Amino acid sequence: MSATKLLLSGVALASALFVFQSASAADLPARLPAKAPVYVASPFSWTGFYIGAHAGYHWGSDRASTAANPVGWSVAGAADIDAFTRGTVHPSGFMGGGQIGYNWQMNNFVVGIEADASYMGGTASRTVTGFAVINPADVFRTSAESRFFATLRPRVGFAADRALFYVTGGLAVTNAKFSDSFGSFANTSVAAISSDTTRVGWTVGVGMEYAFTNNWSVKAEYLYADFGNFTQSIPNCALCGVGSEISVTHKYTENIGRVGLNYRFGGPVVAKY
Repeated sequence: MSATKLLLSGVALASALFVFQSASAADLPARLPAKAPVYVASPFSWTGFYIGAHAGYHWGSDRASTAANPVGWSVAGAADIDAFTRGTVHPSGFMGGGQIGYNWQMNNFVVGIEADASYMGGTASRTVTGFAVINPADVFRTSAESRFFATLRPRVGFAADRALFYVTGGLAVTNAKFSDSFGSFANTSVAAISSDTTRVGWTVGVGMEYAFTNNWSVKAEYLYADFGNFTQSIPNCALCGVGSEISVTHKYTENIGRVGLNYRFGGPVVAKY
């Protein structure tokens, strides 16, 4: 074979190889760029345990009424005491404490249970003198001091994403001190009684809570609490006749306004797609 034929055969072979490689490359699919991962947060939910603290102010109301024994005071004297000693004092002051609870969210509706306990401060007293004509020199004094407040309440609310509006009501417990005294004969003979008592009652209220992060929320609420009647008896004074005791009935209620901060365990799960 001549050199010319050998050269032409090499060129033909090279051309064939080039055409084959080009055709094979054209048959391969183009490589697409990889998709970046997308992170999507689950919708916010109020479901879960929470714990927190609160502070606020309370306005108590202690309405006292008396029932003097007519045996020692006479019918007219007892009626005179009862008419002029009834009245109301308003212990009020700072309150603060903590709470713990759990919420369940179903669509936009939230139900839950909360327990809380608070220190309360505030004392109020009232002094009455000169009971008309029959008892002009007698002195009656009553006071009420609030000390402790606790509740156990279900909550039912409506959630608008991170805002929760709710109503609540349930059991309420308070510790209060009631003091009563009566001084006869220009207050020279004084009989007194004081009771430190724990009262069980009921409470209702409304509130609003807002979650400013997945775990932290702030709330504001108002509660009204009623603790019913508590009765104690001022004994006979030293210079009074037999049967001169005076029963005093205290009707005690509370109005409470407070704000709080809660930490909720858990939070929305972040999903990767």
